[in-house]
Amino acid sequence: MLRRSFLGSIVAGLSLAWTNIRFAAAADPYAFDHGVASGDPLSDGVVLWTRLSGAGEGSHALRWQVATDAEMTRVVRQGIVWTDGWLDYTVKVDVRGLQPGTRYFYRFDIGDVASPVGRTRTLPAGTVESAAFAVVSCSNHPAGFFHVYREIAAQDDLDAVIHLGDYIYEYALGEYATERAEALDRIPEPMGETVSLDDYRQRHAQYKADPDSMAMLARHPLIAVWDDHEIVNDAWRGGAQNHQGDEGSWTARRDAAIRAYHEWMPIRSVPDGADTRIFRHFRFGNLASLTMLDTRLFGRDRQPDVGENVTPETIQAVMEDPERSLMGRRQEGWLRRKLAGETETTWQLIGQQVMLAPVRAPELESLIDPDKPSLLSREQIDHYTAASRGNPPLILDTWNGYPYAREAFLADLEQYARNPVVLSGDLHTSMASDVYRAGGEAPVTVEIMTSSVTSPGFAEYLPMKRPEALSEATRDVNPFVRYMETKRRGWVHVALSHEACQASWHLVDTVHARDYTAILDRELVVRADRIAEGLGDARVDAR
Repeated sequence: MLRRSFLGSIVAGLSLAWTNIRFAAAADPYAFDHGVASGDPLSDGVVLWTRLSGAGEGSHALRWQVATDAEMTRVVRQGIVWTDGWLDYTVKVDVRGLQPGTRYFYRFDIGDVASPVGRTRTLPAGTVESAAFAVVSCSNHPAGFFHVYREIAAQDDLDAVIHLGDYIYEYALGEYATERAEALDRIPEPMGETVSLDDYRQRHAQYKADPDSMAMLARHPLIAVWDDHEIVNDAWRGGAQNHQGDEGSWTARRDAAIRAYHEWMPIRSVPDGADTRIFRHFRFGNLASLTMLDTRLFGRDRQPDVGENVTPETIQAVMEDPERSLMGRRQEGWLRRKLAGETETTWQLIGQQVMLAPVRAPELESLIDPDKPSLLSREQIDHYTAASRGNPPLILDTWNGYPYAREAFLADLEQYARNPVVLSGDLHTSMASDVYRAGGEAPVTVEIMTSSVTSPGFAEYLPMKRPEALSEATRDVNPFVRYMETKRRGWVHVALSHEACQASWHLVDTVHARDYTAILDRELVVRADRIAEGLGDARVDAR
């Protein structure tokens, strides 16, 4: 639990111990090594973020400014904000009194040292004709370069970047997706697994210092939720697959990770006692709402295949329990209320972490070439090949492991949402699916899944005889999957109008070299009030 409210501790006017306050002097080695960021935009406000480097000890006063021009000559809001070691010298300001649908510029300064100038945008209000977003997830620093962030930074039409989790990864050097870390000069900091508060802070600091990450965050407001790796792999509300007893208390580790997340991300922080709640709601006038869910930590019961003495029989027994939840009853009720209140918006976007569609695995035996290079050992490949027989559900850490909860979620979308579109990440795969209720004849919603920023996909683990074999076989088993690409990293551009929601998958050919090529791989569209027709190919400009 945080000792005090994060935002409340740093706004101007606090009663601080004046003897601890240090004002800037000419010799102070201040810097803004992690750039600036904005997030959680509202129609009248936005959260601004930075971190003060070279702060030494004590409390420090910074000035913040918001202007309508990049030269910062037309300042419309400004103030003083404090930071100290309790906050890891991070800074957040929740600026209000801004105009809807307006582009603003902002910066921080202390003494003679100024931060870079960031750009942000408030949410529109009233009648809104169009909106556009970048959708991303899974940015693993040692796995490769953040070219995807660089591509997003170059976009000029975005209202926000929607990050669906795994902004950082907790693993040590020598563990998951660190095989190229030394060659790429992207060794994790710290080198060991993140367990303590200081560990998580160092890891966030490394990711935020990446120039491509800084470029994206300085250019667009961020709307983010965590997935598991901001805490630890395959987390749920009571533990995690990658947390062992010799790593200390689960709650202490979870709380340290959450505290570092709120310090280092431009998210509107929550009151003391509710610091695991990050589900929240945004509105883009009469065009769309965006509901960001927590399908990872807040109310999730343990995954069927995690724990002691797991067998196919125990997995099946757990899967058949109708009381198991992915979101928790409180969040489910909150979502219903939010959806029921969106009678005036054309689109209801749902941002959440994991795959919704009930995708079943293809049988791998005829697809695999065991002599090809793979990040897996031969024994691991044989294990996954055997496990794929009979087309079981693909990955039980998704909604696949919670079939009753998924059916209840889809029932709520069917009852309360006019045009629901679900945004997903986590799988490191570009994918789009029409999603049906069990036994249903028409889709209830569509799922738009973004690939990862760098985290390796199926193609790096499963040595296919042909690059397209896995996606083709998956679509054969799951005809509701409209698109699947497993090899390349990327992001999704989502453009909305009152007529259509168009998703465009932008991919890069490599994250393992500085030079890369970006392509537009696929565009799909769903028409307003025609969700039951599902996704279709289109080359229309929804924007």
